[in-house]
Amino acid sequence: MLLTSLVTLLAHTAFAAPSTRKRGASNPTVKGTPQVIGLLADPTLNRDSCGSNLFGDRALWVCRDSQHYDSNGIPNLPLFTSSASWTNLVSGGGTQLSMYGDNNDDSFYPLVPGNCDDNQAGACSDGTRYPLWANAPPLVTSFNGTTTTGYTWISNSHISGLSDLVENPSVTLYKITYTSGADDLPTAEIINSAFWAQGDVPYGTYGGVVQDDTIFLWGQGTNRDVNLARVPVASVEDKSKYEYYVSGTWTSSQPVLGDTAATIDNASAGGQGTYYYSNPWQAYVWIGQPTNSVSADFYITTASAPEGPWIEPFKFYSGVNGNYSLGAYTLQANPALSPADSNEIYLTYTKTDAVGDNVALYTTPLILVEWED
Repeated sequence: MLLTSLVTLLAHTAFAAPSTRKRGASNPTVKGTPQVIGLLADPTLNRDSCGSNLFGDRALWVCRDSQHYDSNGIPNLPLFTSSASWTNLVSGGGTQLSMYGDNNDDSFYPLVPGNCDDNQAGACSDGTRYPLWANAPPLVTSFNGTTTTGYTWISNSHISGLSDLVENPSVTLYKITYTSGADDLPTAEIINSAFWAQGDVPYGTYGGVVQDDTIFLWGQGTNRDVNLARVPVASVEDKSKYEYYVSGTWTSSQPVLGDTAATIDNASAGGQGTYYYSNPWQAYVWIGQPTNSVSADFYITTASAPEGPWIEPFKFYSGVNGNYSLGAYTLQANPALSPADSNEIYLTYTKTDAVGDNVALYTTPLILVEWED
């Protein structure tokens, strides 16, 4: 099992050493018609906003709000703020669609103490919530042949309905650990519940890439500007080791939120998405949705370096929207599902349809996009 895990990791990992080929980085072009593979699903859970990464020899999917169904197949309460599942990878690329793994009705990411943590929804007595909605899946930072380690940065959002009560909240850093061969899901623990203070640029919440023993972390505040930080893999938990890209150079001085000298132009289309490194293109890639979009319109931008320059984002694929008021969102790329040198990407998004008495039913389409050489 250990040898299988190691071989699979080397074949699939999104931060393997770059190849010598460059294909399509400056002008990504879809080859043929993207293929809708099917719907990823755990039949016992209605799950919002899933994203994936490789843990051991399987794909780990971590999702936002999750809930069970009633006897009529309608999602019902209670809900928990996050859940995780496995899927088994397919030889040559892709994954089986069946999600599995027991969450024991507990949130995968532990709730922050004091943030209405007496229930798994983060629901407060005044009707507000601390939802702990991750914008990116765990970022895998190391694999030592047995243990996979990853990290996730999640804003400590406090909401009423869907409205933020705190602008640019603090950020919790979580550590995720998995021992290869274990049947259980990985464990997540809080490292620092205020790793970034309220009002800081929330580096890491918008996505990250591991390359050459360095972690690059993008952050986006409510002003929608994208900023960039980096840190050695071995020092991810030590904020004093972070550097920030400001005025065209790296500095140890953390910029204030809104400093235009720290803005990375065209590093995204403004909405939620995924950063990764493409070996075939030898380029950094962002795929996701435009600002304030609730449609399955996928945009892409690329750059030869994390700092840019990034090409102007453009739309390359549109999926089917749901009939709920928020028809589609959480557009994600899933590079861990493909061998590192494959000129392809698997996409997912949350499709939302109304069932019963206008209850949101979430599904997760899986789409394969191949690129022209």
